[in-house]
Amino acid sequence: MISINTVCQNVRHKGNFEIYRPEGSGDNLLVIFKTSAVLVQKGEEVIVSPDNLILYSKGTPQHYKTLCGSYVNHFVHFNVDDTELMNRLKTDTLITSADIPAIEALLAILCRENVADSPNKEHYENMLMQMILIKISECCENPNDVKRHISDLEILRANIYSNAGNYNNIYQLADKMNLSPSYFQALYKKNFGISCYEDILSAKIRTGQYYLSTTDIAVKEISNLCGYGNEISFMKIFKKRTGLTPSEYREISRNDISN
Repeated sequence: MISINTVCQNVRHKGNFEIYRPEGSGDNLLVIFKTSAVLVQKGEEVIVSPDNLILYSKGTPQHYKTLCGSYVNHFVHFNVDDTELMNRLKTDTLITSADIPAIEALLAILCRENVADSPNKEHYENMLMQMILIKISECCENPNDVKRHISDLEILRANIYSNAGNYNNIYQLADKMNLSPSYFQALYKKNFGISCYEDILSAKIRTGQYYLSTTDIAVKEISNLCGYGNEISFMKIFKKRTGLTPSEYREISRNDISN
């Protein structure tokens, strides 16, 4: 269980702002630097670039300050009793490869829930903070090349499943990511555990299943929505993947709904 003590986003300071807690803050602290800053660890100063973060464990000295007169950060003070999750994290050291946009999206929701008058507030906060920490742990566990591209890969995969008919070949997707086809395919499979080609086919079949079970759109039109030039190709791959023709699938799914 994770409990939130304080959470703030885009906190701004001017002048010689400095945090120095030799004994820590009494809890765990996540700091995401949004401007350049100075991080002091073991007496040594390190210049921190924007969109890097540090996760302080309880009792660790905390020391960071303004670099050039203007300072912005996000931070979360929290308590956690999930030792397994914390062991997956790289604590008390600067993390330079986290998926900051994804973390910030979760953090924005966490800030909103923290001030909401909801009977499920603590439950929401626990789940959101777990998701943030898991996002951070991913960059600690994945190889460097996956770290750099993981956010773009996740967005691309979401687009494939939302608009399956727009994607038909690996070269198109590799070009979209500005990667060579072979390198793109290796990254994709390493990150999702499935080849991009197989994922595209799965997305097309899932799209076909959705339209067959929820609409009266003709099979020919559905095949176009799934990105197939003719319905014969669609019908063949659909039966190979599901064991049913599109018409059979539509009939069975409609009977299941009516029953």
